[in-house]
Amino acid sequence: MESFPLSLSLRDSISARIQKRIEDLQKGYRQNVGLISRSGLGKTHLLLSLYQAIPKNSNIIPVYLAADILGFEHFAECWIGALLSGLFVSQGVPYPKNFASLLQASEPIVPKTLEKIRHFKKIMRHEKNAACVKELFALPTVLAEETGKKILFILDEFQALISLPAPDPFGLLGKEIMIGKNTLYLAASSTPERAKEIFRDKLSMLFGNFEVIEMMPFSFEETAEFLTEKFPLMTFTDMQKKFFIRMTDGNPSYLSFLGEQIAYLMARDFSTEVSNDYVLQAFHHELFDDHGRLSLKFENRLEACMRLAKDRYPYVGALLAIASGRRKVLGISTFIQRAAGETKTVLQRLVHEDIICKRGSFYILEDPLFCFWLNHVYAQRHSNYAPDEEILKDKLRQSLRQEFRIMELEDRIDITARVELLFKEFRNDVVELNEKKIRCPHFSEIAFRPTNGRVFPLFARSSNVRWLCQIARERVGEEDVAIFLEELKRFRKNVQRKIFVTLSGIDQNAKLMAQQANVQLWDLRSFNALLDLYGLPKMITIREPERKEHNGADLGALAQSLH
Repeated sequence: MESFPLSLSLRDSISARIQKRIEDLQKGYRQNVGLISRSGLGKTHLLLSLYQAIPKNSNIIPVYLAADILGFEHFAECWIGALLSGLFVSQGVPYPKNFASLLQASEPIVPKTLEKIRHFKKIMRHEKNAACVKELFALPTVLAEETGKKILFILDEFQALISLPAPDPFGLLGKEIMIGKNTLYLAASSTPERAKEIFRDKLSMLFGNFEVIEMMPFSFEETAEFLTEKFPLMTFTDMQKKFFIRMTDGNPSYLSFLGEQIAYLMARDFSTEVSNDYVLQAFHHELFDDHGRLSLKFENRLEACMRLAKDRYPYVGALLAIASGRRKVLGISTFIQRAAGETKTVLQRLVHEDIICKRGSFYILEDPLFCFWLNHVYAQRHSNYAPDEEILKDKLRQSLRQEFRIMELEDRIDITARVELLFKEFRNDVVELNEKKIRCPHFSEIAFRPTNGRVFPLFARSSNVRWLCQIARERVGEEDVAIFLEELKRFRKNVQRKIFVTLSGIDQNAKLMAQQANVQLWDLRSFNALLDLYGLPKMITIREPERKEHNGADLGALAQSLH
């Protein structure tokens, strides 16, 4: 397994992983790749960088196509145009920008491919059906065979293929992927849940499986580093960085918009020190003003939700309910005043459209800034009895200041108190953590046990369930796991769930020891995901990045193969 320096960001690691797949393709081994992420996390930028990184005059034909195109005829033209323009790019020569000229210029180079294209266009003139789509999907294989080159086919927003005129377009694509061994498909999507379903149910093939990589928001350290590197003339305090993390969850586009707004506000200042007022003003501008980019983005997202049905209230109402902390069916149905059955139908549709996520018995919005906007801008605007913008602006300013003050207070809460607060919220709920379902019982007793100063054991029990949770602030080693396992032996009755909260990471050997003993590991991201489900504040820590090498296998949570 290849290794990556730990100093590389996760995005650099993803890029390096895909570059390795491209190198493997040239050696005769093909592993198709799926790249999924929420919108705004830099997926398309990474794809375009990979496309542009293919050397000119190489044995690779780079092809890039955004599949979310209206109309099959336009889609077919773009598919063919992307293939032929990629041919010219691989030869290091300019390609004609006009489609007719591109076809004409390509014929002397790849006459067999042009013959297949003419055959496809003839079929398409008569009827747009599955046979027509199949002929289009077959063109990369024809081009690869005729040129003797490999093809890197980057298919962005590939879930949009569902709109093609065929009963099962993904099944047709899957068959062509199996045949076309010289084409490496990099299928990307901004709708993670739908994309995972397609990879699992439609593109799970004997010789064409996809290695699925999920691009996550910036980690806490990456967010701090991003602010420092992108805005070198501005100095942020640690508390300001934590506020950005709390509000944006490390979304790079949000961070860029807000940072640029702060730079604009500070244009006439001689100091590089960023004041809290500037930070809050930037949030206020982007979230409230008509020309605020975040405000426009959120309005468009809400408009897409409204288009799901003629009666749009249940859908918008469900979003408002979730944003305000009602995350189970009963609470949401009460809020939108609909029966539980109808509420479940609404929620299922929102999940299918990747607008919300289902985590066990909880429904959540994974975008904290969108939640904040729904609560403090949209809901306030629609509950205001007079068209007084100044009142709404003042309310938002107060809400932002209050959010900053609350964060400062929450930052002082000890980790052991956070775990205790979390366990007290459990009500026999089923939660989903790291794609595994866990039942969280209603505990009758929660108590801390004697500690050695490095780890803090917490024991929780109900009438028939016992949990032991070990909390470690520092990096966990083999000795820490061994002590935990010895602690477990002292219990007369079985402990049903053994948990190690590893806030600063865990050594590889210690991780293996814990896994062999069926100890569940909660890293900082997993712990924060649970806190978020129960409406509790995230624990935000910013550490200096380590400067040692680690093995690519440690990317397990990042590059998850579904097969």
